[in-house]
Amino acid sequence: MLAGCLSTPNEAAVQTAIAQTAQAGQDIPQPSDTPVPTHTPEPTHTPEPTSTTTLEPTPTLTETPTSTPDLRVIAVESGQFLLTKEDLPAEAKFYLPGPGWISPHHNAEIIADWGQQEGLDYLEATGRIDGWWIYLQRGTDTVRAPEQIYHNIIQYRTAQGAQLTLTVYGSTVTDPGAWVRLDDVEGLGDLSMVFVNNEIQPNGRTYVWLFLETAYRNYLSRLAGAGWEEEVELDFLIAAQQAILEKLMSAPLAEAIP
Repeated sequence: MLAGCLSTPNEAAVQTAIAQTAQAGQDIPQPSDTPVPTHTPEPTHTPEPTSTTTLEPTPTLTETPTSTPDLRVIAVESGQFLLTKEDLPAEAKFYLPGPGWISPHHNAEIIADWGQQEGLDYLEATGRIDGWWIYLQRGTDTVRAPEQIYHNIIQYRTAQGAQLTLTVYGSTVTDPGAWVRLDDVEGLGDLSMVFVNNEIQPNGRTYVWLFLETAYRNYLSRLAGAGWEEEVELDFLIAAQQAILEKLMSAPLAEAIP
């Protein structure tokens, strides 16, 4: 669970909360220079012939046309779709605190974090290729916006792999004690799920981590906002996720990843 031991969340408290939230099955890396404690189509039904008399010809059966699913994928590397401060409202003055707040997240790190066998099983099951993550900090207190924004963009070989990670492997799914699943967001990507973690602070206020995770083709975009409950709104995350999806939807498509 997120831990909040200070009356107001500062950078150290937020990063400590992130670290305590991360589980073995979670694809959420941490900033390296922040004060974190050490750390498938369905078969087509063939209609049965209708009954006839011997005086009438037997009707000729024809197949009902079925639509062909579009299985093309985005072959552009994941770093091209990472959230930037330009994707967020300018008045919130989001900024990158330092070089340790952005990084690629390679498969070798998954194996190192999860363990050899569990990591390899996940990579084989999902076809994960590579990913990036970033944290951006709000630069002003005069606007209503999350104190911090986290984005993790991950490329897979197939759309099935992206959705499998979202529905099976994410710690927001596997750790229901910490995360509460809210209503899904319809019409956003191929599948969008929302999770929240609320932590009441000693001062009686509630600090929130709100996750909006969207699968689109062979990509998974994991977006989160953190802050006091009055600062973190789903509409804010939806707007940011739409900006990321616009990049993905404008990317060229390929039959398969080389």
